[in-house]
This record gives sequence, C-alpha cells and structure tokens, in this order.
Amino acid sequence: MMTAFLLPILASVAAIVPLAAQPPSGPFTDAPPRSEAPALQKVDRRYAIASDASIRFMGSVGTLRVIGWNRDSLAVTGTLPTGARLKVSVGPNTSGPARGAKMFIESPTDEMSAASTLELRVPTGARVWVKSGTANVEAREVTGGLDINVIGGSVRVVASPRELQVEAMDAAVVIEGSPGWTRVKTATGDITLTGSSGDAALTTVSGAVRLGGGSVERARVETVTGAIEFSSEFARGADVTLDTHSGSMDLGFSAKSSFDLNATSITGSVENTFDRTRPTPGREGRGQNVIVSQGWDTARVIARSFKGTIVVRRR
Repeated sequence: MMTAFLLPILASVAAIVPLAAQPPSGPFTDAPPRSEAPALQKVDRRYAIASDASIRFMGSVGTLRVIGWNRDSLAVTGTLPTGARLKVSVGPNTSGPARGAKMFIESPTDEMSAASTLELRVPTGARVWVKSGTANVEAREVTGGLDINVIGGSVRVVASPRELQVEAMDAAVVIEGSPGWTRVKTATGDITLTGSSGDAALTTVSGAVRLGGGSVERARVETVTGAIEFSSEFARGADVTLDTHSGSMDLGFSAKSSFDLNATSITGSVENTFDRTRPTPGREGRGQNVIVSQGWDTARVIARSFKGTIVVRRR
C-alpha cells in the first residue's frame, strides 16, 4: 500500500525537477544580452593634395590620428564598422594639386562609430579642422594649423603648429610642443601645455590648467574651480595673467627668472617661499597680497583669486 501511494508522487517530482533546473527565459530573465563587436571594414584611400591644403573632417569616430608627413598627398586608412560610410570630397585640381578636402562619416549609431579607428596622413603645412562627438584625437608633426572640436574623449597634440585651437566639453587636452598661437577651452577637462607659446589663452570651468617646460610671451589662464600650476619661463617683455575664482594656484619661478609678480587672493591666503617678502592683509582685513620683483628686464605677472590659496615658490 505504501509503494502504491508513493509512486504517483515520485513521478510528479521527476517531471518537475528538469523544469526547475532549466535557466529562466523570456522577459523576466536576469541574464544580460550578449553584445557582439560590430564587423569592421578596411579603409585605404589616397589623394594628391597641395602642401598647404585645407582639410576638414566631421563625424563620429572612436580614435582619430592626424599625422603630418613630407608628401603632397592625403592618405586615409583604418577601419570602420560595417554599415558606416566614409565620404571624401577633394577639391578640383585643374591647375595643380587639390587645395582642399572634406571628409564625413555616416554611421547608424554612435555606439557603432566608437569601434572605428582612422589615421589621416596630411602634408605638414596643411590646415586641419576636426569636429567629432566623443573621440580620442591625436595630432602629430603638423606645422600648419589645427582646429579640433570634441564633446568627450581626449585631445593630444604633439606638434608645433602655427595656430592651434581646441574646444571640448568633457575631454582632457594635452599639448606637447610650441604652437605660435594657442586657444584652448574646456568645461571639465584638464589642460596641460608642456612647451612654449607666443600667445596662449587657456580657459576651463572645473578642470586644472598646467603650464611648464618652455617659455611664454603672452598668456592668459582662467578657471572657475580648477587649479592652476605655472612653472614656465618668460620671453622678453612677457605679460601673463592668471585668474581663478576658487581654485588654488601653485606658481614656481626659477631663480634666474626676471619678473614682477602681483598675487592677490580676495578672501583666501597667499604663501610666499620664493623670497623673504611677507604677504600683507587685504582690504577690510580679508585676503592677502604679495608683490615679488626680481631682475631688470622683467616680465609682468598678475595672479588673482577670489577665495583660492596662492603659493609662490622657488623651483
């Protein structure tokens, strides 16, 4: 009688166990969907172009490298996701090499374009204009002009172009070289200039700005909450202005530098270890100011902060 009673129950359990062992499926599953890498297509295009041509690039791309070379030609190589299209338009060359070129990438989605990698080989004296979304842009050995505009990612310039302009939202900008004319603006990204510039204006909201490794003639640095680090040398007759609202400043000067410094923090403090000059209290007993002068053929340096700390030191 016991066996006759258990057999139906065991049969029911045997039917339920295999179902319970199966992984859940359908809209209630917790398993993440598989993301497959998009298929890629190779790009290899070459065009004759003038040594000082204007080249424009626009579109979403994951990585873009712009490299100058000593050839009167434009080479576009790399990979794009299958489904993306690269359109290249080269100007007429009825009386010689083309004077300009335009490139545009069409991609179904920004996620697909993130997998793309392109390299542009351009004449060293070319003027290059780049506009993209979130991209890692690197430029090397270009002596003509560079104008780079991105939303996110990063920008790295290892060159000394005649003109350099960079605008970014959330992207760090690193410059290693000596552009003659430099303009850089970011919202949250840091700006680093390692080299020299005859005329530089560097502006950011919350990013840090660092200058060093060369000399400056005219320079203006502005931040809201970002820190400023300055350790550059001065060209003859240099004029430098450093402004921040609440960011800190670290000003390192060489013992051989010739400069007149006026550093003021409206409600913050000023620390001077460069020489024995002591900071004086500001108006109404708030804030501090210090004036440091060294040499005869001096550069003019003004450092101002509303409530940030300014440190003046010897390096």
